[in-house]
Amino acid sequence: MLAVKRQATLSSASRIHQALRPGLLSRLSFAAATRAYHSKLYGSADEAIEGIKTGSKLLIGGFGLCGIPENLLKAIARRKDIEQVTAVSNNAGTSDYGLGTLLQSRQIKRMVSSYVGENKEFARQYLGGELEVELIPQGTLAERVRCGGAGIPAFYTLTGVGTQVETGGIPIKYSTDGQK
Repeated sequence: MLAVKRQATLSSASRIHQALRPGLLSRLSFAAATRAYHSKLYGSADEAIEGIKTGSKLLIGGFGLCGIPENLLKAIARRKDIEQVTAVSNNAGTSDYGLGTLLQSRQIKRMVSSYVGENKEFARQYLGGELEVELIPQGTLAERVRCGGAGIPAFYTLTGVGTQVETGGIPIKYSTDGQK
């Protein structure tokens, strides 16, 4: 039975292909494949970050210090023309590793994160009014990323209901004297 259905499908495809001008289908397939495929391989980290500019929002992968794009972060830190970056990551690295390298060079303007506990430079900049911070529960952060990638503009979660997250009680940025 399967062989009969497969044969019918093949003969239908063959008739369609013959009805089209010779080579048109292969040109269309090649054009579609060319549009769909864009190589993400670069010769160096510096080449890979060429499109990043001041004010960019960067989604940094990894968990803790595992799986982070260390070479890309170092390449960004070398580029002093990239400033005012919004970094979205589950953590802020340590004072001298991961996103800590961008914090040391003052290239991050805003952190959107779920955990920031191991970075003293992060704490100093935040409490000194130099850094905007949006703390988000880990699951909510993951869902924001998923929805953003899928083109979903908003979603509802019970996680922050009845907390300072709902009322805006957690300051995003302190003043330079350490006040809200």
